[in-house]
Amino acid sequence: MDRPRLLLVLLLLLSLTLAAGAIIIKKFSQPQPETNIIRLMEGPRSVYHLPHYIALALGFFKEQGLEVVVENTDNNQTLLPALAGERADVALVGLEQAIYSRADGSLGDVVAFAAVTRRDSHFLLARKANDPFEWASLKEKTVIAGWPESIETVLLEGLLRQKNIAPYREVTLYTNIPASLRIGAFSAGSGDFIILAEPQASMVENAGLGRVVVSLGKEAGPFPAAVYAARAEFIRSNPVALQRFTNAVYKAQLWLAHHSTRETARVVRPYFKDMEENILVQAIERYRAQETWPANPVIDPGRYNYLMDLLDQAREIARRIPPEHMLNNQFAQKAVETVKYVPEKGKPRWFERLKI
Repeated sequence: MDRPRLLLVLLLLLSLTLAAGAIIIKKFSQPQPETNIIRLMEGPRSVYHLPHYIALALGFFKEQGLEVVVENTDNNQTLLPALAGERADVALVGLEQAIYSRADGSLGDVVAFAAVTRRDSHFLLARKANDPFEWASLKEKTVIAGWPESIETVLLEGLLRQKNIAPYREVTLYTNIPASLRIGAFSAGSGDFIILAEPQASMVENAGLGRVVVSLGKEAGPFPAAVYAARAEFIRSNPVALQRFTNAVYKAQLWLAHHSTRETARVVRPYFKDMEENILVQAIERYRAQETWPANPVIDPGRYNYLMDLLDQAREIARRIPPEHMLNNQFAQKAVETVKYVPEKGKPRWFERLKI
């Protein structure tokens, strides 16, 4: 082949290569369409996460053009690994779990973007309730608590120190009993006190096995306890979808503020079919009385630091995570600015139209 023809062929091949490269670059440089399906993973269903079920039951996510596919797991420890492995887009978790994962660097950049609760869910129950309860009565007693790193144990330790009572020295904490066996152990005679969330606390009370004497959530004060979390990369790639998601959560919080406990119980009943209705009402009312649910999904950085102090004091974190690394409030703040809710008047209410 003579030189001019060879040069022509080479130029043609170069042109084709450049054209193909330009097409590939254009394809991958263009922003990919956002998802309208959110894969959400949560642990066992809990009355504690009430706004979450209100948003699902009343179709607030669908109003925002989102399909939320919920997967439940029996083990809360699998939630953040599911995010890291991209088996879920959003997880409903305790904020302390997200902090632990960031502190040890094991599960990537998990970020909390909306608050579901503002107080802890646990209560201290006494086998023999003294009225009124005094913290000093815990001295020389035994308490069935959670795992050492669980939020209920961390809170109890912090509260004991505030009352000048040394945990593990002046009070014995049982922190090695599996959650599924704690009530059985208590009913069999182990422990003078036990820490439980709802509806277990109400069930133990109704069975006459113990009596709630202290709300850990009320005693410890407000802090962002349960949150929605996602990978930082997913947040960057899907800001519109997460804004819609947060809008729906905020609308559920507004709805809850305008409706009674019994109305709320009727709405979320399909998610708690195995729970007796009176227990469901009792659990919602107990949480409502201590202002468990926030007025909006904004995560307060100051109260985040309060939680960080508790975890640090309990020596459960290797390093502190600043709020600007752990929290993203842009969606919650915009939801507060834009979402409006006006209760219907003169029309059948939602719970009256439901056939449950």
